Order: sequence, then C-alpha cells, then structure tokens
Amino acid sequence: MIQTLPTFAATGSFPFQLTQQQQKALDAMWTFIQPTVIAALFLLVGYAGTGKSTIVFQLVKVLVATGKRVVLTAPTNKAVGVLQRMAAENGVTGVEFFTIHQLLGLGIVTRGKEKVLDQTGPSYINLFDVVFIDECSMIGKQLWRWIEDVANQSSTWIKIKIILMGDPAQLNPVNEGKSPSFQVPDKAVLTQVVRQGTGSPLLEFVTASRYAVTKSKYPFEPYAKYLPDKSNGALMVKRQTLLRYACKKMKREFAQNPDCFRILSWTNTQVDFYNQQIRTHLYGENLNRFIPGERLITRDPVMAPDGKTTILSTSTEFTVLDVFGDRYNNYDTWRLKVETDEGIVRQIYVLHEDEQKQFDQETKRLLKSAKRNPFLWKQYYKHSEQFANIRNCFALTVHNSQGSTFLEAGIDGKDLSKRLYPERGDDSKAVLAKIREFNRLYYVSSSRARQRILVIR
Repeated sequence: MIQTLPTFAATGSFPFQLTQQQQKALDAMWTFIQPTVIAALFLLVGYAGTGKSTIVFQLVKVLVATGKRVVLTAPTNKAVGVLQRMAAENGVTGVEFFTIHQLLGLGIVTRGKEKVLDQTGPSYINLFDVVFIDECSMIGKQLWRWIEDVANQSSTWIKIKIILMGDPAQLNPVNEGKSPSFQVPDKAVLTQVVRQGTGSPLLEFVTASRYAVTKSKYPFEPYAKYLPDKSNGALMVKRQTLLRYACKKMKREFAQNPDCFRILSWTNTQVDFYNQQIRTHLYGENLNRFIPGERLITRDPVMAPDGKTTILSTSTEFTVLDVFGDRYNNYDTWRLKVETDEGIVRQIYVLHEDEQKQFDQETKRLLKSAKRNPFLWKQYYKHSEQFANIRNCFALTVHNSQGSTFLEAGIDGKDLSKRLYPERGDDSKAVLAKIREFNRLYYVSSSRARQRILVIR
C-alpha cells in the first residue's frame, strides 16, 4: 500500500481544499522520498496559480518535522530570495537556502576559448537528505549534467532525493531548447488553477497567456480586465502613462521595497531607455555616473582580480554604499563599495566612461591574437572581464526577471512585439518559433506580478 502524507499536513494548513491533482502530486512526492524507492530525481510540473509552491512547502514542513535535512535551491540569487520569502509566508523553518551553483560548488572557468561550468569550491549536497530545486526551466545542459551526476551517485551510495519544480511555459535557457530537467520520467503535473480561487483578473490574464504558449499558433493578444477598484488585473496604458507611474512609484517606494514595481521589456535598448528616464527623474540630469544609495544589477558575473573567482553572479542586485575615482590595471575607474540583499559587501571596479575607446581597442587586439594563438584566450578573458558590467534595475529584460516576483509590473508589449519581426530566410517553422517565444515573454512577464500589470499594447 502506498504511504501518504499525514492527514494534518494534507488538509489542515491549506487556504483551500486540495484538488485531486494536488493530492496526487503530494502522494507521488511522498512515495518518491521513501528510502525503498531507488530513483533520485522527481519532477513537479506546475503552471502559475496551480498551487505548486503551496503544496511543496507543506511537504517541507512534514519533512523537517520528521528529522529530514532539507535545502531549497534555485538557479539565481533572486529566485532563492523568492523561496526565502515564500518559506516565511508559509511558516517554514529549519531549512537551508542556496543557489544550485553554491550547493554544488560550481563556477564558470576558462577552457581555451570556451567558458564552462566546473567545480571551483566544496559541494554541500551530501549534508542534506532532500534537495528542492525551483525554477528548473532555467537549467541548461551544462548545469543539468552536474545535477544528473549527483543523482546517479546518490542512488548508489547516499540516498539524496532531488525534487525539481518548474513551469514548462516559461522561457527556455538562453540559446537552448527546453530545459533537459523536464525529461525526468518520475513526475507529477499540476494544470488546474487554484490561486485566489478564480476571482483574480490578473491570474486570468496569466492563464490566458499560458494557453497561448501551450495551445496556440497565433501571437497572444493582451486585453484589459481588472477589479472595479483596479487593485488587481491588467490595465492597457500608453508609454508616457507607464513612465509617469513608474517614476512616481519608484520615488515613493523603490528604496524601501525594490520589488514594488519594475518595467519589463524584451530588448536591452528599451530597458536602458526606461532606466535612463527614471534615473534622471529621481536624481536629476547632471549627476555622477554612480551615487551612494542607488540600486544596480550585474549584467555578467563580476570576477575577482584572480580572474577565477566570481564575487557577484549575473543578475545580482545590490546597493551602492560608496563611490571613489581610482586607477586600476592602468585604467581610470570607478571603485564601488556595494552591498547585496543578503548583506554581503564587495568592492568592484567599473571602467570609467572616458576609457571605453582605449579598452575596446585592446579587447579587439587581444581577441585577434587569441584567434591566432589558442594559448592567449586566458589573457583575452582576463582583460575583458576585469571590470564589472552593471546598470540600473528600474527596468529589466523579461529574461532577467525570470525567477523574480514583484508587487506590480509594467510590460512594454510594443517592445515584446519586436520578437515577431520577420527576418530574411524565415520559414514557417522559424515564424512559429518566434510566435511561441513571444507568447512565453507575455506569460513570464505577466506572471512576475502579484497584484496587477500595466501593459503597453
């Protein structure tokens, strides 16, 4: 007979009655965790609003109560932060939080002209009995190979159980197809929307965009629908209206609550436009390149002087504590003292804007040399990665926002539509691929918000 969760965990703590899908998923996960089951990997598939996180945290509570060592992980620091917030909201204590890379001791290293994922520190995974990995749609081929290796070892020697959680309608890993994590055979699938019952116009919008991803061959068409007081739902606005609202919201709340509002776009050009407009509104036109107190985000990993250690990973948000003009590696720079949301203080160097031309010329020279002599790739990468690549984060690309949750979000639908632009040589397959990614952009961006979205149609 299959062992099921204790009754108190399956009913008493839920804000709604479990659906058959949810009960089946809980039973399947509980069965998987039993030591008699050989499999080390389990996949919980769930779309936005299906209650995936809620049932997982109930399972975590039971595991902790029975003495299991549990760790909650995700591919990015931002997604881990969301897990921490949700764990607190669900009354979960006694668990650890890491990014997958931190848990496995992984980092990016240079191998010839390639950048690969390798062991750069100690792995902590053997300290835990059950590992939860959220946002598995973001896991690419390289990272998946490491997770599979751990799973294969654990089933032979130490019984580590890994539960992956993901949404297949989200964006694929950059420059890859669907994450290989979705190929795990032992799985449960949640498709029935239950969050806030069915009284959320925003959730209806998100679900409609999800159907466009999974069932439609046509571009998603955004629409307005909201509660009478406009506190929840989707509002169609003009670009200037969105900008005015963003400036007002950021001025009032951003410093205390950075996740109160963000604008989401597809192109970096549009993100830079919004960031520049909002920064000018907040701080004035003739201001320094960086000022203490402003919040920024990394666009690439920030490397230590040894060129090997990552001190800030991609898409890490931080606050500037202090700014100094300095000389570093024969370039004029900005030396910043910064602090992450986790309280980690770092010193980073940003190339001074007056040095950009000289830096680019040296980069081209080293690239040309490395193509002639493969032994020089290391020198090329050390040069090109010595300075932090950072920008404001009032606006983000949809890709960068994946794994984050905001109270409200602005969506530049006109910018998302650029993904549909035809290119020479596009066949019907290429056109359909563009439509599907466009629909994913809408689904991911709209599902970042908890209350409402403002959409430029």
